[in-house]
Amino acid sequence: MTSSALDDLEGRLDEVRCLTALDPERIGDGDADNSRLSSALSRASLVLLSAHLEGYLEDVAAEAIDALVAGSALVSRLPRLLRTIHADEHLRRLEQIKDRNARAPRIESLFAAESPLWTEGNVLTATMVRPKTVCDAMDNPGSTEVRQFLELLGVDIRQHLLDSGNASALGRIDGLVGRRNAIAHGEPDASATYGDVDTYIHAVADLAAEIDAAVAAAVRDVCELTALPW
Repeated sequence: MTSSALDDLEGRLDEVRCLTALDPERIGDGDADNSRLSSALSRASLVLLSAHLEGYLEDVAAEAIDALVAGSALVSRLPRLLRTIHADEHLRRLEQIKDRNARAPRIESLFAAESPLWTEGNVLTATMVRPKTVCDAMDNPGSTEVRQFLELLGVDIRQHLLDSGNASALGRIDGLVGRRNAIAHGEPDASATYGDVDTYIHAVADLAAEIDAAVAAAVRDVCELTALPW
């Protein structure tokens, strides 16, 4: 089984495939006028593909949180980073407030809102975690950003990929994100071909399948389930 997030990603990848299928150079019509269209389609495909990978990561994180709640996870078994990121929201606001009287109600709010996540014996409920807070930690999905984001869910993606014999899967997306950034920032030399698009579609699909399996295993272990959540 796969997550709903991965199923949705496959539909999004089909969207990119439909776009790149229009490339005139792919269908053997690469005259001078069509070269610009070919480049535009490939560049647009890479930007869209990067966005779809980012969307998948956010969706699978939200699905994992739902599965943790459904699996009655003990808060003490949750990844520490998943718990602390909720407190970080309060702390960032507190850092800018120097007056003690102004800080006091914010500190009170911090403990009132987040202490359930740190109380031994508590079972996780939907009100204790905020998927938006977690998903806001995702940025352009390069290998470093993906690794750090998945750590919030208790996933060591590099170790998972080593164990699965697919160690290079994470690094392959750096080329995609690098090109996406160059295109988005208007760099004139940021070219791409339909072959590049095909390569990165495969890279995204491959990595997403690995992430899906790793996140499912992490949820199973936290909740001490006898089967994977998907």
